[in-house]
Amino acid sequence: MGEQESPAQGRRRSNQAHQAILQATREVLSQVGYRDMTIEAIAAVAGVGKKTIYRWWPSKAAVALEVLTTSAEAREPFPDTGSLEGDLLTYFEQAFAGLQGKTGTVLSGLSAEAQLDPEFAREFQQAFIVPMKASLVALLQRGLQRGELTPDTNLDVLADLIYGAKWYRFLLYPAPLDDAFARDIVRLILRLKEKSPVAE
Repeated sequence: MGEQESPAQGRRRSNQAHQAILQATREVLSQVGYRDMTIEAIAAVAGVGKKTIYRWWPSKAAVALEVLTTSAEAREPFPDTGSLEGDLLTYFEQAFAGLQGKTGTVLSGLSAEAQLDPEFAREFQQAFIVPMKASLVALLQRGLQRGELTPDTNLDVLADLIYGAKWYRFLLYPAPLDDAFARDIVRLILRLKEKSPVAE
């Protein structure tokens, strides 16, 4: 009977260590930020050896990515306000807030890692970028269904344009990610239908 219980106990211990490492990563990120975070610091806070961390993650970027993608905020869909304008303004409010503070430093660090490590870049895209873009496309799809965008609108490209504007200011251009910027983008998107030659 004892032999049957050991694997389950082992799995519980592994899960406990896994969760302890994720929680330790959150704490270290909060204290020192992504740039100064080390596997050694995570291991010390979690009370595990470095080998235990490397058993599940190949780098500190991979650990930070799992922390990012398992947060409650990352799992919440964008709310339906009843209009494309309201949906987009809410999206930008949440997205801009998510690029501030410690979360912003993590995202900028992971973006830099993705430029240097093709394998991590693929993981970053599949675990974070692709799901977040899919949520944005779903938001735009609601607007299309309500007739707020023309039927021929390429939602995938429109989502890329929205992401491009946001990430350009976040990573490269020193201009604010604020309500004024969000409203300017939303105004331009809403004008697409007004100026479209496609008959309704």
